[in-house]
Amino acid sequence: MIKKLKALFAPHKQEKNNFSSFFRHASPEEQKRLMEDVARKANQDQRDLVEQYKQTSQKPA
Repeated sequence: MIKKLKALFAPHKQEKNNFSSFFRHASPEEQKRLMEDVARKANQDQRDLVEQYKQTSQKPA
């Protein structure tokens, strides 16, 4: 019971999140570079999926 009360009233340590920490502390140039890289990779993944779909849909049944 005492452990539960201590856990309830003890100050909670906030977990650090690398993602949010990066955006709080990174320069705008670094943030822009990261977002452009993520967008470029996502775009390439989408192109690859479309190409893969085209190749599978063109095969004779």
